[in-house]
Amino acid sequence: MSEPIRTINIPKSQKGSKPRPAKAAPNRDTLISKSLSYLLRHAAQAHGLSVDENGYIPLPEILSHNRVRSHQATLADIQRVVADCDKQRFTLKKAQGGADDNAASYIICANQGHSMKVVTNDAESLKPLTKKEDFPSAVIHGTTKDKLPFILQSGGLSRMTRNHIHFAKGLPGADGVISGMRKNCSVVIYLDIEKCFQQTEQGHLRFFESINGVILCAGDANGIVSKELFLKITDQKGNRIV
Repeated sequence: MSEPIRTINIPKSQKGSKPRPAKAAPNRDTLISKSLSYLLRHAAQAHGLSVDENGYIPLPEILSHNRVRSHQATLADIQRVVADCDKQRFTLKKAQGGADDNAASYIICANQGHSMKVVTNDAESLKPLTKKEDFPSAVIHGTTKDKLPFILQSGGLSRMTRNHIHFAKGLPGADGVISGMRKNCSVVIYLDIEKCFQQTEQGHLRFFESINGVILCAGDANGIVSKELFLKITDQKGNRIV
């Protein structure tokens, strides 16, 4: 006597679908870089690390923190990650007379993106834009379609928890553009350079350029860059939205 045929229920998600390829695991240097960004931009003070007003932290403190130590990072690893970072996010400095191969000779900081309030003096790493010729030909901010209505309704761009609002000097991949906006931004807000300079002259706003070419502005007294300074809003292909 033959056995009854058993029915196997296949989940809908599996019917006729191809298995999704597994995402490649981040390599070790990427993990180290992400840990550096987290500590140097946002969390070092909360974790009890020594942060000066320029954002510099002694490298031994970074290397001994669990976030970095878990990747068994060494001085050589940090030097490589800093040198190879395509967005030039970090600066690693050696004390005068310090040994090249001694981590204790070095301090490290993020070039921009801080949310730590202890970082109050960016003068060492930021160039103030005080003259009209200091401004690049374009100052743009990248965002997404779902965030655009809130930006317009709230009156402009807010620095939120960060010390500055970030702008780029052009679209990702353009000549001379290293950093300033994510490649996956679907909306591009262009500032009116003439109006920005007028606001600078009148003392209402201060613009800076970081070592890695990011344009930064803390906004007005409320931390806002007003939508009145928006020149146009487009998608990444240049099609006008507003």
